[in-house]
Amino acid sequence: MGGALREAELQGGGAVIEELTLRGFKSYKTRQTVRFTQGVNKISGRNASGKTTLLQAVLFGLFGDVPGVNKQALLPLDGGDVDVTLMLRSPYTGKKITIHREGGPTKDGGFRSSKSLLTVEGEDAPYTREREIQAKLRELIGVGRSTFFNVVYAQQKEFIEILKPERRRMDAILGLTTPAEIREQFREVSKMLRERGRIEERGALEERIRNAEAGITDLEGQLEEVESRRRLLSDGLLQIKAQLVLANGRVETLDGILTELRRVERYTSELEHLQEQRENLAGDLEEIYEEMGEDPEKRRKELQERRSSAETTEEQLRRQLDEGLTIERAEMGGTVARLEHQIKEHVELREQGITVCPKCGQEIDLELLERDVEQWESELQRERTRLKALEAETRTIQDQARAASQRLREADRAVTRFVEQERRINELKRSMEGLEKKGANLRDRIGRETEELLQTAETELATAFASIEDAQEKIGDQLDASRKEQRELQAEVRSREDRLKDAERDERRIQEQRDRHLKVLEASRGLLEGIREYEAKIRAVEAIQRRYGEYEQQLRENTLKLLEYQTYNYFRRLTDQQAYAGCHIDRERYTLEVQPLGGSRLMPAWLAGGGHESLFALAERLALLRVMGFPHLLILDEPTDAVDSENIPQLLEYVARSSREIGQVLLVTHHGHGEEEGVNLITVRKIGGESRIFQELDAG
Repeated sequence: MGGALREAELQGGGAVIEELTLRGFKSYKTRQTVRFTQGVNKISGRNASGKTTLLQAVLFGLFGDVPGVNKQALLPLDGGDVDVTLMLRSPYTGKKITIHREGGPTKDGGFRSSKSLLTVEGEDAPYTREREIQAKLRELIGVGRSTFFNVVYAQQKEFIEILKPERRRMDAILGLTTPAEIREQFREVSKMLRERGRIEERGALEERIRNAEAGITDLEGQLEEVESRRRLLSDGLLQIKAQLVLANGRVETLDGILTELRRVERYTSELEHLQEQRENLAGDLEEIYEEMGEDPEKRRKELQERRSSAETTEEQLRRQLDEGLTIERAEMGGTVARLEHQIKEHVELREQGITVCPKCGQEIDLELLERDVEQWESELQRERTRLKALEAETRTIQDQARAASQRLREADRAVTRFVEQERRINELKRSMEGLEKKGANLRDRIGRETEELLQTAETELATAFASIEDAQEKIGDQLDASRKEQRELQAEVRSREDRLKDAERDERRIQEQRDRHLKVLEASRGLLEGIREYEAKIRAVEAIQRRYGEYEQQLRENTLKLLEYQTYNYFRRLTDQQAYAGCHIDRERYTLEVQPLGGSRLMPAWLAGGGHESLFALAERLALLRVMGFPHLLILDEPTDAVDSENIPQLLEYVARSSREIGQVLLVTHHGHGEEEGVNLITVRKIGGESRIFQELDAG
């Protein structure tokens, strides 16, 4: 490959990081801005002045955190909030990108992100969710977080560790873990398919299928036998049921005829009962006539006259009591009461010795009072005698009135009984006429139905009967015989039905067993077919797995060959000391080995002297960026800490030269070498406990 072509192939792009503005970030209390350019951006200053903090601010702006640093440690030393704004440009689209982040302390001493914002030139809507921010950032700058922290950014004292890296970390950087992961996933898929496909159960399934097939054959023979037995029982049952229907018909016919004969017999008893009722009514009628006498009209007139006489007498006595004696007795009672009161009142005045009347106020003459009291007592005695005589007369008339009332009531009862007897005579006559009519009808019905029933019985049984009693006896005997036959046929039907049910149960049981075997057979065949499908899938997966293993080896070999080639080319471009014939990367340990000119064996690059160890570290990192397709940015934090003091100037010179291969280099160092190649010199000083940025770059 020619030198001119190789020069164009290795050339990097323009600046990626353009400007950083920070406030409250660790030791940077006040807002400060630093601008970055294409080529080497050298950040220098004394120890603990805040140089590395600037790089950490860039990383925080890009990814929201810094590897190996707790977010709480990014806050201002004296407390407060932090905000960082990072402006960069996509090396692929040329679009300007601005990322702004803010955060502060939490109550428990932690860190709280309060704002995250990514805007892209030409796009209206910003990105605010961290996942969206990272996805868009990877799309615009071409690398993700892992590659950035492992290749683009080299922390202090880790610069030369790339010469003997961890295998897992190097696989991840080179993208070689993906085929291995895919191959492992295919191995897991194969394992999962074996488990899900139940491959280990194939032999058991095949045995289960053979057993099911044998069981089905045996059960089908049993089923054929029990079906034949069931058909024979069913046919015999139908015949017995037909005989039972005939027997039931005979029993029903004989029982019906016998029931009708008994009904006619009940009619005869009913007729006898009607005759007996008529005779009783006739006896009652004769007794009533005897009580009423030979001339009922004369008897009626005598009873009415007796009632009228008793009513007149009772009325006269009541009038005498109400209009005469009662009034006279009331008057005499009033006179007696007046005299008794008058005598009592004047006697009390005499006994109390009162001389003046308390009512009229006149003076009382005691002698005169005594004569008045005697006169009043004599008058009272006469009135009482008259009252007693009047009361005795009143009681006598009252007794006579009560006797008259009693005779009136007796006369009323006699008249009422006579009227009731007349009504009863008419009722008895009507009842006797009804019984005579009903008896005549019943006699006609008995004669007619007896004749019809005997004809029916003789027709049905082909036997002549002398009378109803004869028919009842013979039909009863025939009915008993038919019922016995009916019971025997019913018992036979139940027996055959039980045996038929047993046969049907056996048939269902065998069918169920056969169905279970069929289900087992069907399910087992389905499972076996599924196992065969899974076996085919497993074979396909294993074939893909083998191809991926081959692809993994080929990819690893090609990638490492390209890395060896690019590392050696970068080494030759960075120095004119061509002391090595080539580079080789160990395929197992990933250590970089070099072959000295004239030598027959390879030696580890980290054992190379004369500062070549750090030069190989720088060359391999540049080669990694090229292999990863990102020759645009390299961030080195104190790479000189990993080399001895004699080789520091040479390493810084190599880093400065690397800007011809990488679009932008951010270099942190406390040494003053390499400034002759620097494009952008940035100095950090600690003033009053605060980090301050001094930049010699022209504002324009």
